[in-house]
Amino acid sequence: MLVVTVNQIQSNLFIKPFLQQQLSQSAFTETPGLKPQRANNSSVEFQWLGKTHEEGPSCIHIRKGLDHGFLKKTGIDSSCFSCQDCSIVEKPTASTDCPSDEEEDETSQTPTIWMCLKCGHRGCGRNSEDKHAIKHYEKPRSDPHCLVLSLDTWSVWCYICDEDVQYSKTGQLAQLVTNIKKQALMKQEMMEGKENTEPQLKETQKKMVKKDSRMKESFTGVNKGQNAGGGASRSVSVRGLSNLGNTCFFNAVVQNLSQTHMLRQVINQVTAEQNTSLKILPGGSDLEPILVQLAPPGSLTVAMCQTINEIQETNKGVVTPKELFSQVCKKAVRFKGFQQQDSQELLRYLLDGMRAEEIKRVSSGISEALKQQGRDAEQCKKLVKEYERNGAPKTFVDQVFGGELTSTVMCQQCKTVQLERECTVSQLDPKQAFHTLASRAVPEKQECSVQSCLYQFTEVEMLTQNNCLQCFTCTKRQTSSKKSVYTEALKQMLISSPPTVLTLHLKRFQQMGYGVSKVNRHVLFPPILDLAPFCSVNCKGVSDGGRVLYSLYGVVEHSGTMRGGHYTAYVKARPSCPPPSSHNRVDVQDPGSLAGVWFHVSDSSVQPVSESKVQSSQAYLLFYERIS
Repeated sequence: MLVVTVNQIQSNLFIKPFLQQQLSQSAFTETPGLKPQRANNSSVEFQWLGKTHEEGPSCIHIRKGLDHGFLKKTGIDSSCFSCQDCSIVEKPTASTDCPSDEEEDETSQTPTIWMCLKCGHRGCGRNSEDKHAIKHYEKPRSDPHCLVLSLDTWSVWCYICDEDVQYSKTGQLAQLVTNIKKQALMKQEMMEGKENTEPQLKETQKKMVKKDSRMKESFTGVNKGQNAGGGASRSVSVRGLSNLGNTCFFNAVVQNLSQTHMLRQVINQVTAEQNTSLKILPGGSDLEPILVQLAPPGSLTVAMCQTINEIQETNKGVVTPKELFSQVCKKAVRFKGFQQQDSQELLRYLLDGMRAEEIKRVSSGISEALKQQGRDAEQCKKLVKEYERNGAPKTFVDQVFGGELTSTVMCQQCKTVQLERECTVSQLDPKQAFHTLASRAVPEKQECSVQSCLYQFTEVEMLTQNNCLQCFTCTKRQTSSKKSVYTEALKQMLISSPPTVLTLHLKRFQQMGYGVSKVNRHVLFPPILDLAPFCSVNCKGVSDGGRVLYSLYGVVEHSGTMRGGHYTAYVKARPSCPPPSSHNRVDVQDPGSLAGVWFHVSDSSVQPVSESKVQSSQAYLLFYERIS
């Protein structure tokens, strides 16, 4: 499986690729608040984990940023959940041109309101157009107005520290937050009680019915589009998942996998009863064809198949993925104990576990077939490895998520070019080196997007000093000495085989002294991603000058800090299911070909959202499917 990791450090972004591999429990050591994760080159990638125990204050500005007196002076009024500056600027006037409630865009999103804990000012956050909360903080004052309270999540943010504030539950800050929350919720209940008169209640019900019918029409339109193409109509289904105890990291990943159509199709084929035999036809070797009887699929594979099918087909509102989570915990004990974990780490263990089950399943079948031919144990062991290298098919995990990266290295002295694909090395004409499938545009200096990250990762780099290349060609050419020759070289990493499903991991942490802090900077990610500028000229499965397009269908978002937080998922429900034998080629210019409805899923809660809401999320994992 090919996964690209986007590492963000301050204003710079780096991408680091790694292939999925089976990781043993002994490969990890734990430190308080962190779990290091092994990657290639023996480097360590730290993932943030939520901490559930109580810790002391993390912000040194709590004393100067608080004032209990403002609550007694101003109190909390009925408009506490709106921006007071926006209400002044956008106050409606009597005009016939004003839109009615029914004409308003029901998919528009209300910005988060932040209350200053120094004076009680209410302003809209940084995701809004005016950013009144930040403007209020930036006004010059003798005392800083740096602490703000979210009236949506009731979390505290410090503008000076630029991160969430962790505070004691018994301190002054906790008392102030509790008092504000009580008064605000009381005002909200009082206003709702006054406004819910009988005529207004009927009007609200009409709006809800109208909104629900619009959502049903969008589903119907998607299904009609599929019928026009000759396929059978299939309902689009998104179901919530029960939280089994701090398992939001698990639920967010499973939601995205349940919407991975090709995964569902191939895993159903693997678990089918008639799929019990496999004929291996070795190519380019002296091995004879062999018919292998396969054992039943592994327990993790079966549990995954049952869970994603239940999400798609059940009539229940909420699915309980207890069996799948139990199988994951058996494969990786680290996920036991109901502690907060990392969703990307869970994804790796989940896919690696199913891949290992399939490899073992095929290897055992080959071994049994060879034993029936009268081979001894030593011969069987050698031949099994030969069949695995030359004839064994890809696992269903590799069919869906598998890809390939190629490293091109050219010696600056002899101009010898080497291509490194996984464990193989081959020669290449220097004229064909360092050329991509499509032209590349240099990103802007301050651009923070997936495309700019991929550009930096695939840039040509110079190997000098301690990173010099050990050139075997230059070593063979010398006559006076037998010592190895190290030369300066050029190196470039490009995609040589694009995966069917591309998973991007945004590493939202950075080293700060002896600690690690979360990076909250927004990274732009497109709904349609073209990988052609980052693919090699001889890219597999791509025609000359062709485009390598991917469509976004899933996002895992993390909210909170390194000490604790919550994972949610954005998934795009699409009715069409591409066949596993070929990529889902669609016409990008045709809006109907990419039809679907976005949902925000937080454990058991499922809500339809607009695409703009998805694009504004703080993505941690991105799921793309190939469409061209």
